Amino acid sequence: PIGIVGNNGVLNPQAAEKAAHFIQLCNQIDVPLLFLQNVTGFVVGREVEHAGIIKKGSQMINAVTNSTVPHITIILGNSYGAATYPMPGRAHNNRFTFIWPSAKIAVMGGKQIAGVMSMVRRGQALRKGEDFDEEADARIRAEVEAAQDAGSVALEASGAISDDGIIDPRDTRTVLGICL
Repeated sequence: PIGIVGNNGVLNPQAAEKAAHFIQLCNQIDVPLLFLQNVTGFVVGREVEHAGIIKKGSQMINAVTNSTVPHITIILGNSYGAATYPMPGRAHNNRFTFIWPSAKIAVMGGKQIAGVMSMVRRGQALRKGEDFDEEADARIRAEVEAAQDAGSVALEASGAISDDGIIDPRDTRTVLGICL
C-alpha cells in the first residue's frame, strides 16, 4: 500500500487540512507517501485568511515535516512558492523527487513575478511624484516574464540538481515501482 497526495493548482484551507490528516494517518500505519505535485501556491485573499489558510497550511507543513514514512514526489506541472513545502521536495529529505518534462519550478511564475515587480516600480514612481512610463514597464514585464519562464523549465531545474531526474510520464509507474 501507498498513500497518494495530489493537487492541481493552489492549496486552499480545506485541502491543506484534509491532506494533513491523511499524512498523519499514513504515518500511524507506516504507509509510504507519494506526492503528485502541480502546485501554484497557497490561495490568497481575505476569505481564505478568515477560513484559516495560514493555520491549516501550517498544519500540512507540520504533518510533512514530522512524517517518518518514505516520501516520493513527482512534479507533474508547476512547483511554485511556499506551497512546495507541504507538497515536499528536497527540503523534507524525500527519498526521491522526479520531474516530468512539463514541470516548471520557481518561486513564482513569470507572469506573477513580472506583475509584482511592476507594482513595486509603480509604487516607487508614485512616492517620488514621477510619471510612470507604461511603455517601459510593458517592455520590462515581458523581459522578466520570459527570463523567469525560461529559467523554470524542467531541464534547467534538473540541471541545478533540484531533483533525481526528469522521467518520461509513460515510465512513471515503473520508476515508482523501482523506488518502492
